[in-house]
Amino acid sequence: MGFMDKVRNILPERFRKKKDPSEGLKENRIKEKDNIKTSFSVYCNANHDTKDGKLCPKCTALLTTIMLKISRCKYGITKPLCDHCDEKCFGDANNKTFMEIMDGSRTGMLLRHPVMTVRHKITGMGVEYAKQKQSDAAEQKEEGRMKAKAAKARKRKARRNPK
Repeated sequence: MGFMDKVRNILPERFRKKKDPSEGLKENRIKEKDNIKTSFSVYCNANHDTKDGKLCPKCTALLTTIMLKISRCKYGITKPLCDHCDEKCFGDANNKTFMEIMDGSRTGMLLRHPVMTVRHKITGMGVEYAKQKQSDAAEQKEEGRMKAKAAKARKRKARRNPK
């Protein structure tokens, strides 16, 4: 621990340099690409008689297409995991094949790359949790609008019909 680290620890929080929240998000895309590449190699080695992480031409073409689409994702750095995304940007046939490969490599990934698999699963759970929170907030907002609208209607009715 250097001198500057000691000084930073002494300073109150408001004087410390703030971390950019997008730094962690930028790494997510890189991690997801790495996870997809590894999953493809595990699947292709098991099902298409290839060895040493090499891919058959069909898998190579699909992987190239998927990596290009991930790089061009409309969500940018806040991109969710592809298997949890509402927008299917690979096309119907490619998306179906992609999901088959990801599902087919699940057991092999757990055996060969357990840490990567667990991290991916935890990230997926985080995406599902965030979606649930977002939908709950939208429902509460809509509920609040409906209550406000009903209260406004009651006030108008009360003004029109004073007793």
